[in-house]
Amino acid sequence: MKRMDRGSLAAALFLISLGAIFLLINLLPELSFTRTWPVIFLAVAAAFFLPAVIAEEARRGLAALAIPGSLFLGLGLIFLYNTLSGDWAAWAYAWILIPASIGLGLILSSWIGGWGQPVAEVGVWLMVLNGAAFGLFATLFGTAFLKTLGAGALILGGLLMLLRAFRKGIAPPQDEATER
Repeated sequence: MKRMDRGSLAAALFLISLGAIFLLINLLPELSFTRTWPVIFLAVAAAFFLPAVIAEEARRGLAALAIPGSLFLGLGLIFLYNTLSGDWAAWAYAWILIPASIGLGLILSSWIGGWGQPVAEVGVWLMVLNGAAFGLFATLFGTAFLKTLGAGALILGGLLMLLRAFRKGIAPPQDEATER
């Protein structure tokens, strides 16, 4: 497919998807726009991800678009949770997930553009550390759902750090009696 054909296809699919989303919002009364407006963030995220998927010959250069795409994805998911649950107080600590979404963008950009392991590692650390910080605040201040999610985020963050320690060859300390 020619570059122009891919671009037209991408734009057409984007408009059709956006139109279908708004049609559903208008036809189903429980999906009012006041509750589903964060879908706009998700659509913008898709618009950022699409060029690197479609333009194979320019994928390495377009891979950086995954970073703002991940940012909009993270914001869209946070706001979607806020609007659907009515838990706007969670925003006081949910913003900590924004750097985690940037970490996801770095991981995806590294993978799509072949940027190498160091960029992906920075992304993983951003996700793990900010995810753990979110987990701590969610566990302390969140609703029952967020407390459970937060505890899970803390456990997952700890497991990922433990896995990294074992991969690097750092074993837990052994008792002196077992070494002899």
